[in-house]
Amino acid sequence: MAGITQNDRELPIRNNPDLESFDIVTAYHKLLADDPELTMPVAAIEALIEALSQSSAKTVFETMDLIKTQSARLRAAVRNPVALTHGTDLFQQYLVLSLKQPGPDGKETSSHENFEVVRQHLMRNGRLFASRAKQAREHIAAVGRGYVRDGATILTHGGSRVVGTLLGRAAESIPGDPLRRFQVIHVMNEARRAESQRVVSALRAKGVPVATIPESAAAYAMGKLHLVSMVLVGAEAVTANGGIISRMGTYQLALLARAHGKDFYVAAEQHKFGKTFPLHQFDLGFDQDVIDFRAGGSSKTEEGETQEEGGEQKEKGNAKHPIEDPVDYTPPEFITAFFSDNGVLTPTAVAKQVIDLMY
Repeated sequence: MAGITQNDRELPIRNNPDLESFDIVTAYHKLLADDPELTMPVAAIEALIEALSQSSAKTVFETMDLIKTQSARLRAAVRNPVALTHGTDLFQQYLVLSLKQPGPDGKETSSHENFEVVRQHLMRNGRLFASRAKQAREHIAAVGRGYVRDGATILTHGGSRVVGTLLGRAAESIPGDPLRRFQVIHVMNEARRAESQRVVSALRAKGVPVATIPESAAAYAMGKLHLVSMVLVGAEAVTANGGIISRMGTYQLALLARAHGKDFYVAAEQHKFGKTFPLHQFDLGFDQDVIDFRAGGSSKTEEGETQEEGGEQKEKGNAKHPIEDPVDYTPPEFITAFFSDNGVLTPTAVAKQVIDLMY
């Protein structure tokens, strides 16, 4: 799998004397906490820009070395690093392309003067990636609005910001575009209920009828003749082959959509595109420990110890700790199309864009 390997996570991380007081992991989590609208890839990019501002790197080599070192530190600190890795890879590519552009004096930007111009531009526009990401959602909403037909019933799940924006804009009246009346079935995940409820409440406030169902009722809802018109989901990351990595349960919705002949659309910003290329569900580059086989009436205590029926506690070392926000992989053959900031794309077109972006 490209992008994330076990070797990447075991690389020695060198310290930069200029960054002794800066913790990129803390900066990353603070960015996410301070701005609920921020995605993981963009938070990773902004954390790298902050690291760059704390450094006295003066050459291209020093800067690229700094970015790679801090990216590795960030990946190693997060159990699921796929989304943020797509962000750090994109930023490195952006930096390389920026440094290849002629500077204001016509020289290559690898010269000291022009390199400093690029560096100062990044410092002054540290929030540029975040603002562009939010603009991308509005563009995607404008693109996807046309696919929400009058009288449609759309099945979705999770708390995707871009899906929420798309459905919210589709419910609004625009001059020259007739008002659409549609309804939504929202598949609720009890572990992330508050996140889903935010989307549900926002749509109901716009007058959109929303029904909430448990995950166990998804097949039932999909099986009712002519009830569901289409399935619409978001994504944490878009893979190099045009698939997606998203919250657990997305893949089973794609399977159900295929079985019932329903279109399956994904709304995702381009900054989520990356080189990750999983071959199957267990090839994501990190362990989720979702499946935990046991026998003999054992149960797990709050501390993670395994307790047998007689009350004897076993060592903690062998206990598995499921990831807090599990994800799954939906292959490209289950996806009808993507709504992106570059328009409506097939999975094949997405794969081509990844090549253009990253190689």
